[in-house]
Amino acid sequence: MSSASPSNPAAPRASIVVPTLNEADSISELIERILASMPEDISFETLVVDDASEDGTAALARKWSDRHPVRVIERQGPRDLSGSVLDGAREARGEWVVVMDADGSHPPERIGALLRPLLENRCDLTVGSRHAPGGATEGWPIHRHLASGLATALAWPFTEVRDPMAGFFATRRERLLALPGHAAGYKILLELLVQGGDSLRTEEVPIRFEDRQKGRSKLGLKQQLTYLKRLTYLAGGRVSGSSAGKFILVGLSGMLVDLLIFQALIGQQARLGTAHMASFVVATLTNFALNYRWTFRGDAQAELSLPLRYLRFFIVAVMALMIRGGVLVLLVDVLGLSPMAAIVPAIVVTAGVNYLGSAFYVFASTASGIVPRVRWHLAILGLLLYVVILRLLYMGHVALIPDEMYYWVYSQRPDLSYLDHPPLVAWLIAAGTRIAGDTIFGVRLMLIPLTLVTAWLVYLYGATMGGRTAGLMGVLAVTVLPFFSLSGLLMTPDASMLLAWVGALYCFKRALIDDSPAAFIGLGLAMGIGLLSKYSIALLALAGLIFMLGDRRCWHWFRRPEPYLAVLLTTLIVSPVLVWNAENQWASLWFQSTRRLFENPEFASHLVIVYALLLLSPVVAIAGFIALGPVGRRLAPDPRKRRFMVIMTAVPLGFFLVYGLFTVVKFHWTLPAWIALLPMIAALLSPPGTEPEAAQRPSWQHRLAAAWVPSILVLVLAYGLLLHALTLGLPGLRMTDFGTGYLSWQEAASEIQAIEREIEAQTGQQPIIASTTKWSGAAALAWQYRDRGFEHLTGQNLIGMSGSMWEYWFDETTDPDRPVLLFNRSPKLIDEPWLEQALIRLGPLEHRHLEQSGTTGGELYYRIGQGFRPEQLRTPDRIPD
Repeated sequence: MSSASPSNPAAPRASIVVPTLNEADSISELIERILASMPEDISFETLVVDDASEDGTAALARKWSDRHPVRVIERQGPRDLSGSVLDGAREARGEWVVVMDADGSHPPERIGALLRPLLENRCDLTVGSRHAPGGATEGWPIHRHLASGLATALAWPFTEVRDPMAGFFATRRERLLALPGHAAGYKILLELLVQGGDSLRTEEVPIRFEDRQKGRSKLGLKQQLTYLKRLTYLAGGRVSGSSAGKFILVGLSGMLVDLLIFQALIGQQARLGTAHMASFVVATLTNFALNYRWTFRGDAQAELSLPLRYLRFFIVAVMALMIRGGVLVLLVDVLGLSPMAAIVPAIVVTAGVNYLGSAFYVFASTASGIVPRVRWHLAILGLLLYVVILRLLYMGHVALIPDEMYYWVYSQRPDLSYLDHPPLVAWLIAAGTRIAGDTIFGVRLMLIPLTLVTAWLVYLYGATMGGRTAGLMGVLAVTVLPFFSLSGLLMTPDASMLLAWVGALYCFKRALIDDSPAAFIGLGLAMGIGLLSKYSIALLALAGLIFMLGDRRCWHWFRRPEPYLAVLLTTLIVSPVLVWNAENQWASLWFQSTRRLFENPEFASHLVIVYALLLLSPVVAIAGFIALGPVGRRLAPDPRKRRFMVIMTAVPLGFFLVYGLFTVVKFHWTLPAWIALLPMIAALLSPPGTEPEAAQRPSWQHRLAAAWVPSILVLVLAYGLLLHALTLGLPGLRMTDFGTGYLSWQEAASEIQAIEREIEAQTGQQPIIASTTKWSGAAALAWQYRDRGFEHLTGQNLIGMSGSMWEYWFDETTDPDRPVLLFNRSPKLIDEPWLEQALIRLGPLEHRHLEQSGTTGGELYYRIGQGFRPEQLRTPDRIPD
């Protein structure tokens, strides 16, 4: 069929393409509604593209062509919705093409609303959206809503549009025709969104989607599988029934090799960790050779050299091995399965990791139409999922550090607040242990929701600052960087404070940059949660105030009630801390402020830089310092956003630089400040293909971005290897499985209990057990004593030194003539002559070797006294000014 060129003066401005398949019941009504609803100032034509209907749809549509601008195109060959749309675009005479369904579910009355933003050059593509504000879906049963929601969720990494599954959209004809020739599937809109990337200007127009009243839906299992296959293709994955079948056959052969070697090594009394690692390495080497030559042969072999392909395989293999180790820990150490019974499900689980890694990374496709940006989005989400699974598998078996044991004691001594920290960490541990008991997993259980919510807030902040890629690059940073990896594994106040910091940062941005009054409610909530975690989040509020004072567009907020309501909400949330401090001479606020200045007077400002290099990784730290300089103007073109990010980073960092002039700066204090700068760091480090302007980067930025990619892999592998080393060990690092803890506190507790029984046998009294460390030794022993009671434990407050919360927990009415067992894991503060002033008839220094699973676990030093002197006891009532 001949057609006029879109440049022809007689050509209509818009062509409405309606693909049909057996729509005889609805096509006439639809054409009538189109004719009645089109705006008078927009010339148009309607193209009915019929896919070999068997009910006379084409004939009915052709009846309208004599008197109205309606044309019918009859396709031959295989039926294909995307093919129908593209055929219609080729025949269209209009500059703009509107695509809609023929069943009446898309309201023709909204065509004008779709075209208007395009004609006014406000965007490049408009979508008739069910999910935009004001949109709705009517008449669908629950299963349709669930299926549509799942399909939309799967498309989330590919586009920022709320309704990427819409079949009702409008764009320029040339944009449709520029799609790759192999575009397929029943949702061609997704193809447009993916190929357009971040540079594509989109606008969603709300519609009320009504389920078809006539005919039946053409969407079936075949179309859904085509959609999934297309998503996989766009992500660069080589996933197919053929490859999966071959992979399974190769995997079964590898599994046989794996089992035979594992059984042989276990039979020779090899360690579980050693046996599973050795058998895995041999099996995966054979699997790689077979998969390279058979499963993914062909184009995959030509795209990368064999050494590079093997390097990718090695990375995936190590990641799978770490998952496998975690599964073994769970099955053997927790559920009590034998190693031979546990290895089979462990192999099956890690085979899935290996297949996905092989399909999407080792043998990934680089064919045309595959967008690097999308691959990065999926890789980031995959790494987040991988790290969360690692934590779930291992975190219940990596021994608690003394800080976590101390906060567990907090949870056993409920209070409105505590000297060292506000109470939220105790509340979180109490919630976790209520669910999972007083176990390591219970102490850390709430870290999983904290991690996921923090990642989501980081994404929201980054996406609103620099787009979806910037948001996901921020998620990548908080997934793999050392500081965030550790805070996601250890239950300390930093975990909840990070969530609050990011939440407050996002709300500050929404309030001050986007001018959203409602954001102040979220800000008050986030600041309240932050102050229940750590007082240092107050520095973020100071930074926000400085930005408001320096930005004229924010001055009106000083005359509005919202900021003051936010302050009131924060105050209400943090009121337990205020009440506790009022009742205890403001001890906590004093401890966290001026008192720290005098504890360790020394110059430490340089540590701000050192900590950034260590805990952000050198690449990210260097990028951060660069982003704070003049280069930042190019990384964030919007001057207000750039100024916001710089101020919210520089104010907390500047405070610690000044603070470090007088006293020690601890490593975990300074790192949250860098979160504000993550969108600019992401722009600096974004790999090629993820940013439109990447080609214009200077060479030094290319090198820095290139260094970031291997840094990610090294950090992820190091994290998994660390978890494996702390549980199953690594070859040459430990001789037995499931050690009782790398700090040997269980062995120390066993020795102390033995000494305690000896004292009870000699004196008839239970001794007071006091650590000569500030709080950590007593806390660690309390955790080991959790099943027998620890009311007789305390810290170095018994010898007149600061014991932190042990000063508050110690019962001053305790009989001073009770015997005292003084202990430490080192000779520090236990072999001092002045201890005689605090304890009565203090015995000589003694020590015992700690045996940990056949290896040395260190030493236990102790002294026994006949009592203590109450006048030397350090308590809150006698804390010196």
